[in-house]
Amino acid sequence: MSYSVSTAFSNEQVKVEGSFPINLYVINVDQVGWTPLYYAEFTHNITGFAMTTAGVLSTSEVTYYGIPITSSEMKTTIEGDIPEVSISVPNVDRIIEAYIQNYDYLRNCAVYKITTFAKYLPSGATYTYIGSTPDRNSCIIEAMYIDAVTSNDEAVTFSCKPKFAIHNIVLPRRRFTRECSWTYGDTSCSIDGATKITYPTCDYSLDNCRQRGNSSRFGGFPSIPKGGIWITT
Repeated sequence: MSYSVSTAFSNEQVKVEGSFPINLYVINVDQVGWTPLYYAEFTHNITGFAMTTAGVLSTSEVTYYGIPITSSEMKTTIEGDIPEVSISVPNVDRIIEAYIQNYDYLRNCAVYKITTFAKYLPSGATYTYIGSTPDRNSCIIEAMYIDAVTSNDEAVTFSCKPKFAIHNIVLPRRRFTRECSWTYGDTSCSIDGATKITYPTCDYSLDNCRQRGNSSRFGGFPSIPKGGIWITT
């Protein structure tokens, strides 16, 4: 998975020594408006950039509460599965528990994971300021949406799915699927007009393609191997 990052972020990333990366989280607990909760995977509260309703960081500053929040990695599969990310928030003070109980478990609410280096956070005189060269553009922002929630005495865990799981990568021209990937009747399908009059619709199966005498243009894969050893000579 690739990201579009600033030059400053890229330069900091390859340093052997320097400031450390940090993960911040913004959870919107309002299903119809914007009521964000700010958390930091850190040992104490820190000052960071506030997020707007559009999901971008502003020049305004806000306190991110330092808690042992954790998240799984975002992964994609070649089988087309929608990636899920689990985010766990401590439930000791029951604050997050109150939100999920009062707002239908926050389903479809937005969650943003912000990855940056500590030096790019706001700078100031108090201990909550850990930045030295503030740069809100040197951040990776991953937008996700809450799909399910589980809770116990220790933590509330959000199962999140991104609306857009692809970040600045080239989309493949073909997909591994048993159904034809062409649009019925377009230039890739190349079905003739007379045949389309006889068969005005198609279920995109190989059988339908054979029925129309167009199997040579079938845009799917009748068999998709799951795994094995292949020997070529």
